[in-house]
Amino acid sequence: MAWKQRARMACGLALAGTVAACGGGNDTPAAAAPEQVGPGTSGAASKKVLLVGVDGATYSQLQSAMTQRTLPNLATLAITPAFTGGRLGTTTEQVPLDGPSWATVLSGSWVNRHGVTDDVATAGGLKTPSLFQYLRGAGASGSTQLRLGGATSAPLLPALLKADVTAGNLNSLRNCNADDNCVTQESVKLVQSGYDVVFAQFSAPGMAAAAQGFQGGGYATALSAFDQALGKLLAAVQARRQANANEDWLVAVTTSHGLDATGATTTVPAVQNLTTFIALNKPFNAALASNLAAAPANATTLAALPSEADLLPTVLAHAGVAVPAASHRIDGSPLTGNVGVRALKTVVGDTNTSLVLSWQNPTTASGDMTLLRDGVQIATLPAGTTSYEDKTLNAPASGIYRFNYTLVRNGVPASMLAQINYVKPIVLADTLRNNLAAYYSFETLPATDSKGTTTIGPWVPGTDGGSLSSDNFGGKALKVDSRIDAYQLMQSGADIALAPQFTIGFWFRSDCTQGNGTGEPILSNKDWTSGSNPGIAIGLWGNCSVSFNLGSGGKRDDIQGMTFSANQWTYLALSINATAKTFSAYVIDPVLGLQKTENKAIANTDVTKLNGLATKAWGLNDDATHAYVPNNGGALKGVMEFNDLAMWTRQLSLAELQTIAGSRQPLSTLNP
Repeated sequence: MAWKQRARMACGLALAGTVAACGGGNDTPAAAAPEQVGPGTSGAASKKVLLVGVDGATYSQLQSAMTQRTLPNLATLAITPAFTGGRLGTTTEQVPLDGPSWATVLSGSWVNRHGVTDDVATAGGLKTPSLFQYLRGAGASGSTQLRLGGATSAPLLPALLKADVTAGNLNSLRNCNADDNCVTQESVKLVQSGYDVVFAQFSAPGMAAAAQGFQGGGYATALSAFDQALGKLLAAVQARRQANANEDWLVAVTTSHGLDATGATTTVPAVQNLTTFIALNKPFNAALASNLAAAPANATTLAALPSEADLLPTVLAHAGVAVPAASHRIDGSPLTGNVGVRALKTVVGDTNTSLVLSWQNPTTASGDMTLLRDGVQIATLPAGTTSYEDKTLNAPASGIYRFNYTLVRNGVPASMLAQINYVKPIVLADTLRNNLAAYYSFETLPATDSKGTTTIGPWVPGTDGGSLSSDNFGGKALKVDSRIDAYQLMQSGADIALAPQFTIGFWFRSDCTQGNGTGEPILSNKDWTSGSNPGIAIGLWGNCSVSFNLGSGGKRDDIQGMTFSANQWTYLALSINATAKTFSAYVIDPVLGLQKTENKAIANTDVTKLNGLATKAWGLNDDATHAYVPNNGGALKGVMEFNDLAMWTRQLSLAELQTIAGSRQPLSTLNP
């Protein structure tokens, strides 16, 4: 009921100049100008599109219903599982909610381009061109005569598309205000009247899941009703084809995002929540998708699937609209016809002055590839190339920069917006030698503390989960796999957690798969079944988030909300002044830059109990009990990497920490 009330409130967003369920104003600002595109080979008048969206049609339930043959109309289409949510731990990552997901469908881009961060942010509209802008600005003969329209049920869609109506990119948009029957009726009329592109968006399955989950029969009924509505739309398309032999229709169906096992919508980036589907009335390129494949079981399988960003370029390819590589800003690529590259991504190079691109080549190339940065060609690459390091950024100063890369293969462009916290080389502060109490360079195993005050190794001898990996200095780092055994750091002298002042800092890398809603210790000297237990914990949470926690038994203090980039070396530091009762936390990330909270009051924690279990032990990839996962249902074991782990019996300044991140040198070069 609350959802319907919000839908009624959305009437204030109804669009001027449209056929609308509840009227409205025309105060939405004009959308960004679409990129210039060139005409395709097919006449726009004969190429038509029916794009159908539905909230709540999660892939697992869809598969089950199709097995029971209760979705006969959807079953006539080729269906593949797909993903939403961008790439975990990158600037493309977005929460699996309606607003960001529909923004991706309609723009072919992720949140770092379209700017819709949640369901509330839809009122600001898209910050990138939409499907309708691309079609209207195609420059093809008759593009201005194209009739583009739709009908939507969810209240956030009119807000998302208001600028398109204002700019004339949409001839009509019916706000059906949570009435799926209205969507069916209006969309059938648009098809029958010869519209070139029709967008029909339904919401009843999502509303049913929100009301009672997958139980009670309401959800199954809503899903079946959607299929019946789809049948009416398909029948209207078929009638058009029979009456107009020159019409070539693309029918595409998708959902906004997945739901969890109970049917709930959450922002947790779990596989179920990120799994969607794409259905077409035309065959997928076999190199990209297969019909009704099994639901992805893990994040790796999910990431290899098509994405919702692929829908827009698939529609454009069918319509014969080609976006030139020099102005290409679309993250997806077509699912039919020729195949370009897939899974294009970047990481920051080890020196923080370059970007390393990587991608997959699903098919054989007909010739060399072309790489552009911000519309300018920077390289020609052999057909089999799968990576390239751009060392020519030449940024004028340290800071965060964004670059649009476009890679053209087989004539098909694919783009991504990369970000780097570019750092001009600086000198490692010599003062970092002062009060250094423990230091591990991790160049060899067993690891050795150069100060001789601590030891480090697996908790259980003979079950060593540690190995050496490549670090960010051309040397080695410690890779700890807690599925085998976590690591323990044991202090032989005075407990650093009881020093009047101390700082702990280290380089850290993770793929974030352990960072779910339960959390996982990165470094901890406490029993972390509760943050209020005595001691210190640096923890990994969902969305690559890091928390810094102090507790003393029933009371706690936290610094939260800082994030890092997956699979990139990031510097983490915690500094405590027990005398002044303040603490500071720092995350210096090669993509996101510096995040800090300095001199926050320790308002609740008894600083005399920061030594946790009083065993002088710290867990790496575990807490100090060596039993975090068994003690916390849902917690995950996995891999974390550590490098240049150091402890000081003083507070380090931000300037000193920035030299660690910016010098591109390990502390060992100071011979501490």
